[in-house]
Amino acid sequence: MNKWYSGLSDRTKGILLIVAANTLFAINLPVSREITPRWIDPFGLSQLRITFAFISFLLLSFIISNKDGKSFSPKEHVLLFFSGIFGTTLNQLSFLAGLAKTSPVDASLIITITPIITMIFAALIIKEHVTFKKASGVFIGMAGAALILYTAKSGGFNQTGTLEGNLIVLISCFVYALYLVIVRPLMMNHSPIHVMKWIFFYGMFISLPFTWKYVSINPGASAGVYFELGYALLMGTFAAYLLVAFALQMLKPTTVSMFNYIQPVLASVIAISIGQDVLNWTKPLSAALIFAGVYLVITSKSKSEIEKLSGN
Repeated sequence: MNKWYSGLSDRTKGILLIVAANTLFAINLPVSREITPRWIDPFGLSQLRITFAFISFLLLSFIISNKDGKSFSPKEHVLLFFSGIFGTTLNQLSFLAGLAKTSPVDASLIITITPIITMIFAALIIKEHVTFKKASGVFIGMAGAALILYTAKSGGFNQTGTLEGNLIVLISCFVYALYLVIVRPLMMNHSPIHVMKWIFFYGMFISLPFTWKYVSINPGASAGVYFELGYALLMGTFAAYLLVAFALQMLKPTTVSMFNYIQPVLASVIAISIGQDVLNWTKPLSAALIFAGVYLVITSKSKSEIEKLSGN
């Protein structure tokens, strides 16, 4: 298995990692909705996720050394600090608070705008080249995600979204997109383990004043609730963020965010498999649009590649 993986190109490895990360995120969405706000306040769950991730990355950092043994410069710690704010504190708090007030379907639909926001931030901040092919892929993918989620919502989901909840989820899209852009230079120069350790360290202490009083499980919680909480902490946070961190070493921020579009597809597959949804003509069409969009983005050439081909 290790020999097979090591023989893959960095781009292929990055794609496999980000697909795995989004699979974990897709499962975590209904899991988190199950336990918030009935069993734990969204802010309390957010603090538990951030704290658990920090402790996990801290322990892992004792095993895996930093790339080239380099320490973080003061300027890089500023980036780590803001990455902690955008990638953990604001992202976690706004998403879970919004999810508690809206439906998983609405939340999934709203987060499909993340690749567009990421593409804009990447072009403005790190000068990521935006080709017509890449932009087309982003919008085609969004059309597929919108179709599958619109059909799901109109097909009989009991939970309905609220304007307040949807707007709060939208905030999480902006801050997560900004996080993906500003954290990538750090991932290129340091071990992702150590980068994530500091990000969650800053995020933990920034969140604490707003969340500490909400960290408690309501009485009467069953073993199933604790199992779902365990998934949210271990797989939906630590493992998923770890996979995203390694993917950012191999893929550009826009490409990484583009794989958010597979979450609605995965959610539909899960719903169909357990009898909560049925297969109709729109789902294969939606999946085709999403995968076509992803293909356009991941095959879009960078500015340097274009210049090389043109002989400049």
